Amino acid sequence: MKIIFSTAFKSDLLEAETRYAAILPRLGDDFHRRVREVVTTIINRRGGDHIGPHGFPVRKCRPFPYLVCYQIDGDALYVLALVHERRHPDHLQQRESPPERP
Repeated sequence: MKIIFSTAFKSDLLEAETRYAAILPRLGDDFHRRVREVVTTIINRRGGDHIGPHGFPVRKCRPFPYLVCYQIDGDALYVLALVHERRHPDHLQQRESPPERP
Protein backbone atom coordinates (compact mmCIF):
# COMPACT_ATOMS: atom_id res chain seq x y z
CA MET A 1 0.00 0.00 0.00
CA LYS A 2 1.30 3.45 -0.93
CA ILE A 3 1.25 5.94 1.97
CA ILE A 4 0.90 9.67 1.37
CA PHE A 5 1.31 12.00 4.35
CA SER A 6 -0.28 15.42 3.89
CA THR A 7 1.61 18.56 4.83
CA ALA A 8 -1.13 19.22 7.41
CA PHE A 9 -0.43 15.85 9.07
CA LYS A 10 3.32 16.47 9.11
CA SER A 11 2.78 19.89 10.67
CA ASP A 12 0.32 18.51 13.25
CA LEU A 13 2.72 15.71 14.20
CA LEU A 14 5.68 18.05 14.62
CA GLU A 15 3.65 20.48 16.72
CA ALA A 16 2.24 17.83 19.07
CA GLU A 17 5.52 15.93 19.33
CA THR A 18 7.36 19.17 20.21
CA ARG A 19 4.77 19.99 22.86
CA TYR A 20 5.14 16.56 24.50
CA ALA A 21 8.96 16.65 24.25
CA ALA A 22 8.99 20.00 26.07
CA ILE A 23 7.26 18.27 28.99
CA LEU A 24 9.54 15.24 28.89
CA PRO A 25 11.80 14.23 25.97
CA ARG A 26 10.83 10.58 26.27
CA LEU A 27 7.16 11.57 26.07
CA GLY A 28 7.74 13.14 22.64
CA ASP A 29 9.39 9.92 21.46
CA ASP A 30 6.53 7.84 22.89
CA PHE A 31 3.98 10.00 21.08
CA HIS A 32 5.81 9.69 17.75
CA ARG A 33 6.08 5.91 18.21
CA ARG A 34 2.38 5.63 19.02
CA VAL A 35 1.35 7.60 15.91
CA ARG A 36 3.57 5.33 13.80
CA GLU A 37 1.90 2.26 15.35
CA VAL A 38 -1.55 3.69 14.57
CA VAL A 39 -0.62 4.24 10.91
CA THR A 40 0.74 0.68 10.74
CA THR A 41 -2.53 -0.64 12.20
CA ILE A 42 -4.54 1.28 9.61
CA ILE A 43 -2.41 -0.28 6.86
CA ASN A 44 -2.66 -3.81 8.29
CA ARG A 45 -6.43 -3.61 8.75
CA ARG A 46 -7.00 -1.63 5.54
CA GLY A 47 -8.93 0.97 7.51
CA GLY A 48 -12.23 -0.18 8.93
CA ASP A 49 -12.43 2.56 11.54
CA HIS A 50 -15.44 4.70 12.31
CA ILE A 51 -16.06 8.07 10.71
CA GLY A 52 -14.95 10.72 13.19
CA PRO A 53 -16.56 14.05 13.93
CA HIS A 54 -14.39 15.70 11.26
CA GLY A 55 -15.96 13.60 8.47
CA PHE A 56 -13.01 11.25 7.87
CA PRO A 57 -12.22 7.73 9.08
CA VAL A 58 -10.16 8.04 12.27
CA ARG A 59 -8.11 5.90 14.63
CA LYS A 60 -7.31 6.97 18.17
CA CYS A 61 -3.72 7.29 19.40
CA ARG A 62 -4.36 6.02 22.90
CA PRO A 63 -3.26 6.90 25.52
CA PHE A 64 -2.72 10.26 23.81
CA PRO A 65 -5.84 12.34 23.04
CA TYR A 66 -5.26 12.49 19.28
CA LEU A 67 -6.99 11.08 16.20
CA VAL A 68 -5.30 10.13 12.94
CA CYS A 69 -7.63 11.18 10.11
CA TYR A 70 -7.14 9.27 6.88
CA GLN A 71 -8.69 8.21 3.59
CA ILE A 72 -8.08 5.01 1.65
CA ASP A 73 -8.42 5.14 -2.12
CA GLY A 74 -7.62 1.92 -3.91
CA ASP A 75 -4.10 0.93 -2.93
CA ALA A 76 -3.22 4.32 -1.41
CA LEU A 77 -3.52 5.52 2.17
CA TYR A 78 -3.81 9.29 2.53
CA VAL A 79 -2.91 10.33 6.08
CA LEU A 80 -4.73 13.66 6.23
CA ALA A 81 -4.36 15.11 9.73
CA LEU A 82 -3.56 14.51 13.37
CA VAL A 83 -6.28 16.16 15.44
CA HIS A 84 -6.71 16.57 19.19
CA GLU A 85 -9.91 14.81 20.32
CA ARG A 86 -11.30 18.03 21.80
CA ARG A 87 -10.86 20.10 18.67
CA HIS A 88 -14.06 21.43 17.16
CA PRO A 89 -15.17 19.28 14.19
CA ASP A 90 -14.88 22.29 11.85
CA HIS A 91 -11.15 22.58 12.61
CA LEU A 92 -10.05 20.85 9.41
CA GLN A 93 -12.33 22.96 7.23
CA GLN A 94 -11.10 26.20 8.86
CA ARG A 95 -7.46 25.66 7.96
CA GLU A 96 -5.85 27.95 5.42
CA SER A 97 -5.02 24.98 3.21
CA PRO A 98 -7.39 22.04 3.66
CA PRO A 99 -5.91 18.55 3.93
CA GLU A 100 -5.28 16.77 0.67
CA ARG A 101 -7.96 14.28 -0.21
CA PRO A 102 -7.95 11.64 -2.90
